[in-house]
Amino acid sequence: MRRRVAHAQPTLTALACAAALFVCPAARAYEPATTHAGLTERAVEASRLHSLLARLGRPLGMLEPLHVGFDLLGQDERRALQARLDALDPAGGYRPGPDGVAGAGAWVMAGAVLAKTPPERGANNFLDPASGKGLHDNPGLAGIAHSLRLFFDGGTDVRGLAAGTAFTLEGKSALDWIGSPSNDLGVPVFFDNWERAVSLAEPRARESALVRALLALGGVMAVLEDSGQPAYVRNDFRAAFLQGSDGSAYEQFVAEHYGRTALPPAAAPVSRPDVASFFASADGKGLANRTQRRFFSEGTIPADVSLERDTKVDDVVRRARDSLAFPSPTLSRLMLMPAQHRRYLVLEGHRVLAYENNGRQVRFLLDDVVYADMARALLPEIAGYAAGLLNHLLRASLEMTVAENKVTVRLDGEVKEGGTLHVFTEDGSGHRRELREVATTLAPGATIVLNLPAGARKLAAVLRGRDAGGPFVAAGEIALP
Repeated sequence: MRRRVAHAQPTLTALACAAALFVCPAARAYEPATTHAGLTERAVEASRLHSLLARLGRPLGMLEPLHVGFDLLGQDERRALQARLDALDPAGGYRPGPDGVAGAGAWVMAGAVLAKTPPERGANNFLDPASGKGLHDNPGLAGIAHSLRLFFDGGTDVRGLAAGTAFTLEGKSALDWIGSPSNDLGVPVFFDNWERAVSLAEPRARESALVRALLALGGVMAVLEDSGQPAYVRNDFRAAFLQGSDGSAYEQFVAEHYGRTALPPAAAPVSRPDVASFFASADGKGLANRTQRRFFSEGTIPADVSLERDTKVDDVVRRARDSLAFPSPTLSRLMLMPAQHRRYLVLEGHRVLAYENNGRQVRFLLDDVVYADMARALLPEIAGYAAGLLNHLLRASLEMTVAENKVTVRLDGEVKEGGTLHVFTEDGSGHRRELREVATTLAPGATIVLNLPAGARKLAAVLRGRDAGGPFVAAGEIALP
């Protein structure tokens, strides 16, 4: 049985014992190697990515082998990426081989795992949908305790602690992080490399750019997936991750019971008007909104209520409700008799909170029964939101057809604005060059007809634009007769 941790701050005695206590490795967020990889895999399966890759000259779609091209990267970038990829578990099915090759789908899963590697990157995955803030905490003893744990667990070093560069219970919001220039697996990196995967001159460079785009897709999806973990949307790092020696009890439950391959299929892909609204929005339909109002985390459950001889049930409910950090979920009634029986608060058909009367107090906690209901409700929904976000980022494409020695290019997909079309011709060696005389503005649903260039084996096109849904990149290519 897992019990709720107390709300009290760590004591000086506990801090004095930190060296012995914090050497245990801690679980960090939905476990990257199992849960994040599996959720991302389910989301990809439910998305349009497979068919879109096939239209981009990758006939095997998600199974298409792709080479990362380390030699095409800068020295620092190459070393950093190679070290992080080498640290992935070979048994996970998403680590590239010694030759730097993996399937397209494996690269997306690898990006989801790398998004939480090193683990302190997870500090940027928090989002309170009401305030828009990320992880924030008042400096104090608990922060010192966390720094000690991170040090002993190998996540930082003495220089990092002294310089203040270690994880200090503060971070960017999830929305700020996916758009940050400092995030190598964010939305801007995806769009830049999706475009480069069509426009670069040499085939190896295009393939390497496609790998970087897929890694970034996985990274963005992993950040959204954490909005389906209550602790991440209720600013609850201390109780959910710090107080126990094994990190988050809920996330350990999910990893132990589902692993990567036993996760449920994704719910239907969710459609939202823009990237931010997949996370949080005024209509309350963002994943962070839905998670926060329906489920508790370890540090945001009601405080225990002491019982006197004349304490009434209504008084217990009121005192418990008054101790809540968030307006939802809330309590309206409790059953306290007979004593010594564990009962559950049920909301929308899910057991979200356990409580029991031991005669001296009413104790509130999260146990494995609650975790099981949380997982059944949240995991398919998370994958459905991640699939929807992937579809949104890939909502534009270029449809290319050949007839009578002419190529017709049409801006297709769910976009409301156009952009400047760039067309490239490819020769027999795979080298591409832009047909600069063709650059033109193309509106949604509009077409442009081109004469077949002499000697060309393929034509490729890319268009970058922005509409009410945010930025987009449309791409397409076609083999010529």
